[in-house]
Amino acid sequence: MSDFFENLVFSPEDVITFPGGIPGFEEHTRFVIVPMPECEPFSWLACVDGAGLRFAIINPLIFVPDYTPQLSKEQLWELEISNLNDLVLYAIVTIGKNPIDSTANLAGPIIINKPAKLGKQALIDDDSYGTQVPIFKKDGD
Repeated sequence: MSDFFENLVFSPEDVITFPGGIPGFEEHTRFVIVPMPECEPFSWLACVDGAGLRFAIINPLIFVPDYTPQLSKEQLWELEISNLNDLVLYAIVTIGKNPIDSTANLAGPIIINKPAKLGKQALIDDDSYGTQVPIFKKDGD
């Protein structure tokens, strides 16, 4: 799979700039979203600066349909969001040894202003959203 990312082909229009990086990886600011058709509904958020950095991501509305993180005015302003329809949400996924045990970080969603190609990982101050929310329902849940 590393060869895939080393030879990733993308256009400048595909690049999403994260002005402050992603917490823990602040020096990496340019990413593209790479669909994984063989692993839908997952995608990769792949850094394009040669670092080989990538995060598995998912649209959180797929498994938490009522997910409505409250974004601050500052967070919306930083991404130049004036129309909420321009907003795209993802959650970073931690893939378990058994994929059924995979979790998503709903307390720190990736928010993207699609037209402006700006993104950030927002920190949500809401105890109802955790950092390890199960993606798949297990028997008995």
